[in-house]
Amino acid sequence: MFKILLAVVLGVGGVPFVYGANLLSVYQQVLEADPRVRLAELNVKIGEAREQQVIADLLPQLNITSSISTIRQDLEGNNSLISRRGDRDSFKGERYSAVLSQPLFDLPKYYNWQRQQEVTKQAEHQQLETQQQIMLNVVQYYFEVLLAQDNLSAAENESAVSKAILLQLQELYKKQLVKITNLMDAQARNDIANAEFLAAQSALVMAKEQLTELTGHPVQQLTPLRDDLTFKPVEGGADKWLERLVANNATLLSKRDVIKADSSSVKQQRSGHLPVVDFQLMVQRTDLGFNNAAAGLTNITSASVNVNMPLFTSGKITAFHTEAIHRLESSKLQYETEFRKLRRELISNLTEINASVEKIRAMKVALASAKKNYKAMEKGFKYGVVDSSELFEAQRILSQANRDLFEAKYQYIFSRTNLMYLGGIISSHEIELINQWLTPS
Repeated sequence: MFKILLAVVLGVGGVPFVYGANLLSVYQQVLEADPRVRLAELNVKIGEAREQQVIADLLPQLNITSSISTIRQDLEGNNSLISRRGDRDSFKGERYSAVLSQPLFDLPKYYNWQRQQEVTKQAEHQQLETQQQIMLNVVQYYFEVLLAQDNLSAAENESAVSKAILLQLQELYKKQLVKITNLMDAQARNDIANAEFLAAQSALVMAKEQLTELTGHPVQQLTPLRDDLTFKPVEGGADKWLERLVANNATLLSKRDVIKADSSSVKQQRSGHLPVVDFQLMVQRTDLGFNNAAAGLTNITSASVNVNMPLFTSGKITAFHTEAIHRLESSKLQYETEFRKLRRELISNLTEINASVEKIRAMKVALASAKKNYKAMEKGFKYGVVDSSELFEAQRILSQANRDLFEAKYQYIFSRTNLMYLGGIISSHEIELINQWLTPS
């Protein structure tokens, strides 16, 4: 029995398993199913359309108007010459006109165009942020499922070991070879192991649901990590990664776009005090005169330069300007707040990566020692020189060492991927690289 038990605990034996989806295939599923991809694309197109709208305000506008009307005039007055013509006249009239206008000096419209350009860039950086966030989510949720599966396997092994020890102690107790306290202790440990197994099952279900939310499909069997994988520290120190954070992080780039847009908005509102100058060219053909009076067919061409200067607006322009200044200050403070938060996360992940590398090395040694210790305790229990509590403790140490090792491996992947995300350099190439760390099909 204990040879079988030892094989379960040490992970020896078993049949080959054919694995299903890998990280790259899951990522492709997410790109096809996640609505955030399309939503970010639409936001960019909306920004481009709005930019085109404000550009049009700076370009020539041509409008054509035509009207055909029936006019009735009621004539009144004491003039006998007019009165003899009758007091009512009715006739038809036509008017056709084309008006070409072009802004010559309109700073509010110009700065509005500059503002919208930054808003469009913000949408593009938000799209990049969404794409990188999806990559980060795929890696995190994929390996959280693997972590939950490994935790379930460890809990299942512990449950099997506890049950096997309990059964043997029950046989020994019947022969009065062990104390009742040993049997009760084994029963309690077995109950705890069963409860932990149920908790691990629930954790796996929740981890799979997270991944299903991304892919839109139920999670199949995932390809696990390779056993021979070598974990190395990332290149570059904190200063190098902070430079990448400032230069490449999509969140910070987006917030800098907001600052630039708000700066243009301040200029736009401040220029509201200045005059607006535009040029207008009008061509008109009509048979109507002043006040829609009947006249001969006339062609009229006029060119004008119009100047509009606000003199008194009851403080409206000043209020708009003040609001824009406050918005600019607010956006700068939001950028500083976000930078400090991301800086802390970056330093934390960089530290965790290097710590995980050392922990993985240490835990490999600890796991080997725990296996030797368990073998020795198993032999001692078999020959009666070790009691059940010592065997349980050896089994707990072995299971914990195994857990610590695979948790350190997954923590390395989580921290490394998050560091790449914070540095703004996570890409599909990174997904392909991590996919090579999985067990070949």
